[in-house]
Amino acid sequence: MIEKRHIGETAVYAAVLMAGIWLFVRLDAYEAFHRWSRAREGWELDELALILPAVLVCLVLFSFNRTRELRKRARLLEESRRELAKAHESLRSLNQSREAFLTTACHELKSPLIGIVNAFELLRMTEDQGEREELIQLAGVAARKLGILVDGVLEFSRQESMAPAPTVFSPAELLASVRDMSLLQVRSRGLALTTETADGTPPLVRGGESVLRLVALNLVGNAVRYTDRGGIRVELGSRDNPAEALVLTVSDTGRGIRAEDLATIFDPFSTTAGGPGLGIGLSIVKRLMERCRGTIEVDSAPGRGARFTVQLPVEVVDAP
Repeated sequence: MIEKRHIGETAVYAAVLMAGIWLFVRLDAYEAFHRWSRAREGWELDELALILPAVLVCLVLFSFNRTRELRKRARLLEESRRELAKAHESLRSLNQSREAFLTTACHELKSPLIGIVNAFELLRMTEDQGEREELIQLAGVAARKLGILVDGVLEFSRQESMAPAPTVFSPAELLASVRDMSLLQVRSRGLALTTETADGTPPLVRGGESVLRLVALNLVGNAVRYTDRGGIRVELGSRDNPAEALVLTVSDTGRGIRAEDLATIFDPFSTTAGGPGLGIGLSIVKRLMERCRGTIEVDSAPGRGARFTVQLPVEVVDAP
């Protein structure tokens, strides 16, 4: 297809050629050339005069084709440059994502490590045998939590676009494990932790057990950071149709969340005004839910705490 600029170029070349012919005639150059050529008939200048316009036309066509080829190459180079810029931007974004993931992993692994260190510090300070046994037990729970988090982080990093493989698990046992892993962290702030499995919750389901555990631990950890007094309540149940989804609810009596912060609370590195932490725990929860086709909602207001509700698709499994 002929482009408009090519038509314009042809018109310019034709105009230049016509202007040259007009100037040649206007200055009587043709008559002078005729007299000069008659005096030198042996040179066959008449034939040369006939060939010259054809040569000029060929030069015009060559120039036209050459210009079109150069412009085509320039266009291809520009497209290549844009593709390279796009690839560079993708690599830069991937590098930033990896850095954010490393920060996230360090952030999530720090909590159980602190719990273990605190447990052994308290163990060194107390002589009561009952307290020592309890602290050893809590340190063991924190160590197990650390192992589970490491497994979860490794699985999270391996699977860039796929949800974790579903496993068969007991919702009640999962909630009990979340309670055991979070108890030391909650007690260190002088808070109460209440857990409840709702009536009608299926005994066994198939779904993202590791995802639900990581989500619950993150939500409890977030509640602990933003609650100064009172307690945290964790409930696990099922939607109207048990085969559709498990519903996890984590509520606290903390400071609550301002309306202007609700829109960005799940963004990486976003924290409420004056809040502790790096602001990446909730972004992990959001990302996990998106990968597993789940949902998360928050209901909060300043001064009345926060309530996070998570729904994770599962499949009910018959008890063996």
